Amino acid sequence: LPISGPIAWDTAIYIDGFPLPGGFAQSLRTVERPGGTAANTAIALATTGVVTGLACYLGNDERGRALRGVLENSAIAELAIANVDGPSSHVLVVIDERGDRTIFGLNESYLHLVSLTDVALRPTDIVCFPLWREHFLPSLHRAREAGCMTVLGIEALDDPQVPGADLVVGSAAGVHENFDLTVALERFPKIIVTEGAQGARMVSAAGSVLQPALAVEAVDTTGAGDCFLAGVLAAYATGRTDDTAAVAMGSRWAALSVTREGSVPPAWSEVPGAESLLG
Repeated sequence: LPISGPIAWDTAIYIDGFPLPGGFAQSLRTVERPGGTAANTAIALATTGVVTGLACYLGNDERGRALRGVLENSAIAELAIANVDGPSSHVLVVIDERGDRTIFGLNESYLHLVSLTDVALRPTDIVCFPLWREHFLPSLHRAREAGCMTVLGIEALDDPQVPGADLVVGSAAGVHENFDLTVALERFPKIIVTEGAQGARMVSAAGSVLQPALAVEAVDTTGAGDCFLAGVLAAYATGRTDDTAAVAMGSRWAALSVTREGSVPPAWSEVPGAESLLG
C-alpha cells in the first residue's frame, strides 16, 4: 500500500488561546517532534500489519537525518525517499486550549519532487495521496492505469484536473463552505468527511451516513486525521468491504489519538478492542 506525500519536522507550541489581531500569546511549552501527514499515516498503518510503503522527500540536514531515522525504525516496509538539495519540511504546529491545532509551513516545499515513478504497482495495491497536490497527477494516472484502488486527500475535490478516484478522505475544514458533495460523486464514488467532535460522514450514491465521534477529552488533535485515514485504509486493505466498519475503525483510532500529545499516531495495538476490530 504506497502512500505518497509529506514527512515533516514539527515545532509544536501549546498556548492557552489565540490572541486577537495585534495581540500576544505566550507558549506554555514547546516540543520538537516528527510529523507530516503522509508519514504519520504510513507509520500508523504499518502497525496494523498491512504492508506499507511511503514516498516522500528529505533534505540533507539535521532534521532530515532525524526523520530518516524515524522512518527506518518504523514498520514501513518500503521507502522511496527523494533526497533534495534543500531543507527538509519544517512546520509550526500551534495547539490551543481546546486541543485544536493550526499548522504553518516554515520553509520551501519540495513535495513536487515526490512521485511513484520508480515504485512497482500491482492491481491489488491501494495507492493513497493524503495531501492532494496537482503535481501528483502523473502518479495518480499511473496508479489508475495499473488497476489500483486510489484514495485522495479532500483537496482533490477542488481540482478539476483529477479524473477521479475510488475514495476521497479529509477534514470538513478542507472544503469550501456549502460545497455540494453530491456533485463531486460524479468523479469520486465515495467521500468521507471528518467533522471533529461531530464525527465522520460517508457520502455516496446510496446517501449520507454519519458515524458519531466517541466522547473523549481532546488534548492535541495533531495527527487525528492521519489515524482516521490509517484505520480506513487498514479496513480496505484487509478485505473489509463494509464502509461503515471502515469509518468506525478510523474513528476509534482518531479518538485515542486526540487524548495524547504528539504528531505521530499511537500504534493500532493501543486502540481499545483493536484485536477484535481488525482480527
